[in-house]
Amino acid sequence: MASSADLPHIAYFHGQPGGPGEWQACAPPGLRAFAPDRTMPVDTATLAGLVVTHCADGPVTLIGFSLGAPVALAVARALGDRVAHLHLISPAAPLALGDFLPAMAGGGLFRLARARPALFRLVAQLESLIARTAPGFLCDRLFATAAGADLALSRDPDFRQAMAQVLRAGLGRTPAGFIAEVTAYAASGPADLAGPAVPITLWQGDADNWTPPAMAEALAAALPGPVTLNRLPGCSHYSALRAALARL
Repeated sequence: MASSADLPHIAYFHGQPGGPGEWQACAPPGLRAFAPDRTMPVDTATLAGLVVTHCADGPVTLIGFSLGAPVALAVARALGDRVAHLHLISPAAPLALGDFLPAMAGGGLFRLARARPALFRLVAQLESLIARTAPGFLCDRLFATAAGADLALSRDPDFRQAMAQVLRAGLGRTPAGFIAEVTAYAASGPADLAGPAVPITLWQGDADNWTPPAMAEALAAALPGPVTLNRLPGCSHYSALRAALARL
């Protein structure tokens, strides 16, 4: 069994559809993190307990990417003083903070989850089948609207292979976690953004068309301080993740 000294001080919460493999695909070599798998639905208390178990004693840094950002915020509230810093990268801000859906590449899917949840579940189950049998094809679909530096990433064979594996291992295994989190996010009203008084850093690509810059700006204004918003010129969604992790 690993000693506390061997455990990471970082917990990473992946996007949806996504998985722990995002960390290996996007983090620089040598930067270690515990990345809980949310392919199956996991409640906040369980996630907080996993962080305590799998991260070293003392202060821990939480990182939430995309739809992992609201999860990281909830876990930060549960862990309280145990959290040293919270980083939200390409964050999916609460939809109640603004009219974001028209500017989001995946806005149609969120509208479907909100207005016709049964049909959304069928679509998610179909995408799960594609992720299991043809993950490269689904990867192409996800990056069909790639903008900014994500365009170059979408043409990188190593990144494409890594993301295809993430899709196969996550959404391709089961759509349950994806369905639960997207449905909850699309249907949620005003969010509880209260949390521990820890430094919060937002990282936002100015070319992101998945979680547009207006989302990060609204979230930065709504969160309790101290909050820092770092804009990443030329970055979109996954390229912002790479750039932010490189600067950590």
